[in-house]
Amino acid sequence: MTSISTYGLVSSLKTNHLENPKQSSPVKDLLKQYEGVLIKSLITSFGLDLLFVQDRHGGDVDTIYNVRAAQKGDTRFNGYANQQNQVNYDLNGSYDKKKSSKYHSDPNYIARNREGSIQKKQGTLVDSYTGKRVARNDDIDLDHVISAKEIQNDPGRVLAGLDGVSLANQSTNLQHTNRSVNRSKGAKTSQEFISLLDEKRAERQGRIIELHNRSELSDRDRKELNKLTQLESVDAKKMEKAEQVARENYEKQIAQEYYSSSRFLTDTVKVSYKLGFNMGLRQALGIILAEVVLVVKKEIPHLIKKIKDDFKLETFFKGISKIIKQAFNKVREKYKDIIQGFANGVLSGILASLVTTLINIFVTSAKHVVKIIRESLSTIVEALNILIINPKNLPYGEVLKSVAILLSTGVSVVLGTVVTEAMSKIPALNIPVIGEVLTTFVGASVTGLMSVSLIYHIENSKTIKKIIDWLNQFKSSIDHKLDYFKKIHEELILYVAELENIDIEHFRLQVEMTNEIAIQMESVSSDREINTTLSSIVKKYNIYLSYDGTVEGLNNFMNESNTTLEFKL
Repeated sequence: MTSISTYGLVSSLKTNHLENPKQSSPVKDLLKQYEGVLIKSLITSFGLDLLFVQDRHGGDVDTIYNVRAAQKGDTRFNGYANQQNQVNYDLNGSYDKKKSSKYHSDPNYIARNREGSIQKKQGTLVDSYTGKRVARNDDIDLDHVISAKEIQNDPGRVLAGLDGVSLANQSTNLQHTNRSVNRSKGAKTSQEFISLLDEKRAERQGRIIELHNRSELSDRDRKELNKLTQLESVDAKKMEKAEQVARENYEKQIAQEYYSSSRFLTDTVKVSYKLGFNMGLRQALGIILAEVVLVVKKEIPHLIKKIKDDFKLETFFKGISKIIKQAFNKVREKYKDIIQGFANGVLSGILASLVTTLINIFVTSAKHVVKIIRESLSTIVEALNILIINPKNLPYGEVLKSVAILLSTGVSVVLGTVVTEAMSKIPALNIPVIGEVLTTFVGASVTGLMSVSLIYHIENSKTIKKIIDWLNQFKSSIDHKLDYFKKIHEELILYVAELENIDIEHFRLQVEMTNEIAIQMESVSSDREINTTLSSIVKKYNIYLSYDGTVEGLNNFMNESNTTLEFKL
């Protein structure tokens, strides 16, 4: 098993033996593993993570959800993941009078406006936001349900590379309403506008009553009363429904265009392979560096003790050289763990990147959530490998124990990440670079210490051992079939070995003799002929008999209980 944040320590817990078991104790053994965890956490936090894996809030691929959140002022984002997307947005330009004229002079907009004017003259036009029929003398406007300003400034729309004017002037986004309502709404969403109407409802209703009670109204008062009456007649459900239809159509087009584009797919593949490769390197180097540090730390005190009474620089450097050589020899012995660590890192990195990107299509994943996803997938990859493939042909109990160890490590990673997240919110630790590295170190240490403790318990608990031993008794139908075929295989091997020792020429003569005897026996038709034929066969082939060859001799032989009947060629 390759560990996640402890870089090889979890697997070594099961395989490493203490040098002097008689003088050791479980507590010392556990403390030794804890020491390894802290060393590996230091290597990881202050070196490998900063060098290879730098998590980014929202992931490493731009999504519609993320770029919109960043535009709304979410300071956790550090610009676009792909700088070309940032350039495209800057070239888009913000909404102004010049762009407004484009949105309101589009052929679709003009045609829909003309259609509304005809319906108003015919008395069939209905206000989309009030549900009331529009009078022939009412002033109406054609409203962009999703405002032209929002569409022009929408980074999601720019990311998809779609034309704002065309999107804004689709039939689902154009609705006729009273001019007062349209101009009061402006560029607000239906929810924002309805909230504003609700907020000023009491004031508006009071003013309507006041104007109605006046005996005489000026033109200005009549216009104000008409405006307030129109605002009061807005049906919130109709307005929200109109925006829901418009927005669903709008979002569907943007999402379909962007998430099926070659740009998004290319970015996703590039980021996935990059993270996978970096994760693989991190895992492999983590194992190598940790082993080197542990060996050097163990041997240096012995070297110092050896040369302290007669210190010579030459002897010191030779000793250091020997220690480093010893360390790398130990690393070389673990080449399989290093290769496996790299492979698992690549696979988990690719999967983590894909999952993170998928999540970010719908919501923004926080920086530490990205780490939880990335590290947890290493656990899932290992668990599935054991459960489904079972490369070491482990019995049930050992399989479940291995999976329990993996899940314990995964839980430890999540806990360590939660601790990291909590520490990152402490104001005193908001120091650039150092604060982030320190919190990462603490999180990695918590992960390692907890995982080692849980695994140590699983490995040494008497109760768990009894459960595993009980489960190991069971075999699946496949296991029984495998045992059956293994037995057949062994018997075939033995039979082949016997065949190798057979004298082929002697075997051929025996086969010919057997065929000749069979032919002679098939030709006889009476007991006398059988007796005569058998006697001649015995004589011809010099077959040894246990009696003298006569009927009387046979009877006497058969009556003896201690005799054995044998035929020998």
